Amino acid sequence: MTDDARFTSPREIAELNIEHLSKLLQAPLDEEKRKVVEKLLAQERENLAKLLKK
Repeated sequence: MTDDARFTSPREIAELNIEHLSKLLQAPLDEEKRKVVEKLLAQERENLAKLLKK
């Protein structure tokens, strides 16, 4: 872990994960990998929504 990572908020991490997973879905993926990425994306969006409610 770099020193900068300590200053990244959970909200920023969730946003970065959503951005990354969304980009992955733009690439050709087999059906199994696509389902996994879509599930992770949904979880990360849910996580972000919870963080924004606080």
